[in-house]
Amino acid sequence: MIKREYERLLSLLEQGEKVQMEEVLREAVVFFETLRKEFPSADKDKREEMVHMMTHLHSKLQEISKKTAEKSGMSEDELNAYAENPSNFTPEQWQLVQQSRRDLYDSARKFSSSMSQEPTEDQKHPKKKIHSPAKRAKRSDWTKS
Repeated sequence: MIKREYERLLSLLEQGEKVQMEEVLREAVVFFETLRKEFPSADKDKREEMVHMMTHLHSKLQEISKKTAEKSGMSEDELNAYAENPSNFTPEQWQLVQQSRRDLYDSARKFSSSMSQEPTEDQKHPKKKIHSPAKRAKRSDWTKS
């Protein structure tokens, strides 16, 4: 299912101007949330595939952002500044932009935290502590000083 959804998102992104970016971003948020939920229980190969899908979609979205900036005659920084200014949008559009940002940020943050919950090799096989041969001071020695 994830693979099918990933391919569908890619095909939406390939359509370029024929599709509304609002729809693509909403779909991307849903997709990233699905990845986040399934990531902890997936095996290693599936996790690697999920990370690949996420990074590929992210790079595609950035590519589209760059093309949009070029078409508008703005730099990417100027386009970002434009997108940060609420006076460039109707109140409804601005609310949608803000909600989409929050959803994408939350989804990415949650996905990142679920990735960090994966036990590392050191956590799976903890090493025994090596104690130094030096003797520790006795408690009674502490009070003498």
